[in-house]
Amino acid sequence: MSIAEIGSIDLGQFGTALSAVAALGTASFGLVDVTKPFNGGISNVGYHFIRSAFQPFEPALKTINAEDPFAVVKANWLNGMDKAEQKATARNLIRLGFNSRTAATIAGNVLPNDDDLLTTIARKIDSGETPNETELAVLARFDAIIDARLDAAFERAEQQYRNTSRFVAAAIAIVLAEVGMAVVTYPEFGPSHFILALLIGLVAVPVAPIAKDLSSAISKAAWAFKAVRG
Repeated sequence: MSIAEIGSIDLGQFGTALSAVAALGTASFGLVDVTKPFNGGISNVGYHFIRSAFQPFEPALKTINAEDPFAVVKANWLNGMDKAEQKATARNLIRLGFNSRTAATIAGNVLPNDDDLLTTIARKIDSGETPNETELAVLARFDAIIDARLDAAFERAEQQYRNTSRFVAAAIAIVLAEVGMAVVTYPEFGPSHFILALLIGLVAVPVAPIAKDLSSAISKAAWAFKAVRG
């Protein structure tokens, strides 16, 4: 089929064609996911934002795992854990490793003007004492800064992962569409077939998530049109 022949497709056939294009997009996403068993594959995309955000808290994380302080954070990201749960787990890890030995270093990267006070707070927490209101206010500000940094890091990481996954899936869809078109139209494969396959590959990925609803709507429209025509 060439571009010129597209206009001859009726609504019923268009729904079938749309489903086929969506299947191509779904298959492309599947091939992207196939990379995950190989050291995380596509899931590694975006992680560097998270790693950078956690760098100031490395002393705290080292108290939990000295050899690989970012192991839990990376494992949760690669495993696709819910983003809110990832942030909650990360926050708990930082608080777990926040003590009198790590407070000064961490505070220097988060609240440099209150590093002495945070160290005092950490000592009180270590000894089981309750911080006073002023210290609790500083601790709350410390937690708020951690939350803000984690929010920004995870949002940027997720955005890059999502966009990269779609880009790679689109590239795969284009290649598959071109190969399929070449096989089906051989030996007449020409520029018009190449362009058509390119267009199919480009729309396959964005169409895949909505194909079922769109195909159903087109089928109903075709049925209504035929009913009106009698």
